[in-house]
Amino acid sequence: MVKHVNNNHATRAYSGEALKERLPDLSDPFPSGVVSDEIALAYGRRHVCKLIDVVSLPSSDLPENELHRALRYLLSILTNQESKAEAVSLNTAAPVAALLKRDDPETRRLACETLAALAHSLDGRKSANDADAPSACTALLKDDDGAVRVAAAGFLAAMAKHSDGAAYVMSAAEGGVVAALAAAANDDESSHVAKTLACETLALCTLTDDGVLVALRGGTAVHLMRALEREEARTHTAFRAAVARCLKNVCQHETGKIQAFEKDVVVSLAPLLRSRDADVRLQATGALMGVTTENDAKLAVMKAARNDLSALLRDPTAAVAENALAILQNCCESPAAKKLALEVLSARDLALVLNPQVVGVSY
Repeated sequence: MVKHVNNNHATRAYSGEALKERLPDLSDPFPSGVVSDEIALAYGRRHVCKLIDVVSLPSSDLPENELHRALRYLLSILTNQESKAEAVSLNTAAPVAALLKRDDPETRRLACETLAALAHSLDGRKSANDADAPSACTALLKDDDGAVRVAAAGFLAAMAKHSDGAAYVMSAAEGGVVAALAAAANDDESSHVAKTLACETLALCTLTDDGVLVALRGGTAVHLMRALEREEARTHTAFRAAVARCLKNVCQHETGKIQAFEKDVVVSLAPLLRSRDADVRLQATGALMGVTTENDAKLAVMKAARNDLSALLRDPTAAVAENALAILQNCCESPAAKKLALEVLSARDLALVLNPQVVGVSY
């Protein structure tokens, strides 16, 4: 009788040790607690959850340098909607907002940037507002560290880019956010980046009638006109455009244009008509177009800017030329202002402005 020999590679050992190696491991795949001194960039389904557990640790269990690493790693993975949605579902805003009160400026800066990343989603903005992050970041606009001021203004700007976020911003800090932003535009200790972000946030908040009224109560128009006299307004185009955009929103409101005209906004806006930047010219002409719907402002605008408006009729940017045409048409409704227009307009331009069939389109 021939003994059969099994020549395949399958194991024939049925000892206890062999079975243990073949059966799956049913133990917990991850430790139950957070290993505070072992922070690394996580992957897979726990890559967000792990880092949120880390930043939620108390300061006594987590050194500041390790907290900085965890926040930087968290920021690096909050670049897609899936990670942001997971972070929002885990209520990331609550522990991160608590970090805004830490003594370390780098911690406050990274916390502001993390909240700004969450503010790009609807639920993220709501969770940040529930954690009272807008009020906390408003206080950071006067922080001793310049980078923290920029990050705080960046978070408020990210919130205000959406209508619901703008409403959260205006209602935070007992309605004092708009006044704080207007004051930040003239803060000597803030950089031009922080001032620009503050003005952009104001411009976004004043897109609605309620926002304009809140801004008027906070004296925003006066602060913005003072900002145009600063050195940053002459050297940084983005800052100048943000201020002009906010003034345009104010001047296109029925109450705002009256208050702005009484504060001599025409004198502040006239030099912007000669700017090399098309956006600055567009916002400035938009503001003057709103002001010139008032009879008292027609003559003042022609005295301050009739030569510039005449030149803007040939502006290479069509929207700017349309706004200039609308301003001149509004001003020519006043006999005194029309007389000044006749002094500078050519026969061709005069035929265009006085033609009732040509109507300037507002931008």
